Order: sequence, then C-alpha cells, then structure tokens
Amino acid sequence: MTEDEQDALASIRLAYEDLDRWRARSRGVERPEPGSELASDEAVWPYLDPAEVARQSLVSATQHLNLARAAIEAGEVFPTAHFSVLRGALVGSSMAVWVLGPDPAVDRQQRALRVVEEFYKRALQYHDDIRPHVDVSHPDAAQWFDAGEHMRRRRAEARARWRAADGLKEGQALEMTSIVRVVSEFVFAPQEALNVRLLWRQLSGDAHALTWQLVGRSSHAQHVGGGMAEFAAGGDLVELADVFGKVFSLTKRGWSLFDRRCEG
Repeated sequence: MTEDEQDALASIRLAYEDLDRWRARSRGVERPEPGSELASDEAVWPYLDPAEVARQSLVSATQHLNLARAAIEAGEVFPTAHFSVLRGALVGSSMAVWVLGPDPAVDRQQRALRVVEEFYKRALQYHDDIRPHVDVSHPDAAQWFDAGEHMRRRRAEARARWRAADGLKEGQALEMTSIVRVVSEFVFAPQEALNVRLLWRQLSGDAHALTWQLVGRSSHAQHVGGGMAEFAAGGDLVELADVFGKVFSLTKRGWSLFDRRCEG
C-alpha cells in the first residue's frame, strides 16, 4: 500500500466511530421531543411525518456507508460497485438534509410531502405490476386490493396538501438531481458543491452500469486506432476515500440537523 493509500484508509477510518453510533441508533425508533420543531411538523402528514422521512433517509445512508466500509475492511476496493453503494448513501443523506435544512417549518413540511408522495408513487407502481397476477380466490385478495386503493387515496391526499415553498412550485414533484444541487450548496463551499454535483453525475454511471465514468478512473489505456482505445480500471482507494468523505460529511450534517430539530 502506498503512502497516499495509507492516508486515504486512515481518513475513512476516522468516520467509523460516528458510523458505529449511527448504526446503533438505527436499530430503534427515535421520535421528536414534545415542543420540538419536528414534533410540530408532524401535523402536515402524521402517517409518515417529516421526522420519520428524514430518519429513514439517514438510516439508509448509514447502512450504505457501513456496507462500503465492510468491503474496504475485507480488503476489497471495487471500481464500480463501491461507488454505486456510495450513491445510495448520497441519496439518503441528501434527502435528509433537504428535508431538515430549512428553518421555516413550511419549507420542511412541503419538502417532506414530496418524499411522501414519491413513497406512495413507487409503492403503487409495484402494487400495480403485481395486480394482474393476484389470485382473486385467495382469502386475503380483497384485503390486498383494499390496501392498494388505500395507498392511492393517501397519495392523492398528500399531493392535495402541496403548496409552493422555498425552491418548490406548488405542483413540483421530487427530483433527486435538483435535491443534490440544493443540498450541496447548503452544506459545502461553492467549489466543493460543484464537485458534489459532478459526483452525482458520475455515480449515476456506476449505478446504471454504463461505465463511461470509468474512463476517468482508468489506470491503463491503449489506443487502438479509429478514435478507439482499450482501458483498464481497478479500484482506487484514494478516489474512494474522497467520495466516502463527501458523503459522510452530508450524512453527519443530516444527523446533526435531525438532533437539533428533535430537541424540545
């Protein structure tokens, strides 16, 4: 291991104490204290309130970071899969910071309602794909169909509560690229915020197995003519540590905001 790689590994390991603490917290349900900002926010949608929306996002981010950590400690650095996992952590941490970041309650509530609507939208897509294949003679079939209609009503009700808020038009739905942009500018200085937005684009390539982003990570390239080249990309611990650090910083900000908004 080179000196740069040793430094990179050391920087990743500095996060482990926090990751262990967050993992322990994730095993139980945490509710806002009475009189806290998030306790008041519950009124906008008590069925999946802003506090729980944010907490679930932070739990997801924490799990993804710990999965990346486990592979590193097993001696594995994957050129694509590691970054795909960290993209999951970026989604979770960004969602939490996006919901928790604004001081005005209406902004937190309206952002949470967008996440809630997306929750029902995706659940209903899954439900509707299964629907044609359900055995209607099964004794639980009617209850299953009723559950789908219940979700459909909840989705419509959540959407009916949408209002314009900071950075949101009244009819604007959830869009992760926009969320990453807003959150990166909220947490980081301008140059680092740009780096996070570009990182979001790169990690999309990893998550969707498109490989274009590997060209920038290639360790060997051989031109074969006709504007074509062969290249090899292996795991790069230094680059991985940089991405890990950015996503960890977002997750840490998210947990900090959660604690602050939960205090009565």
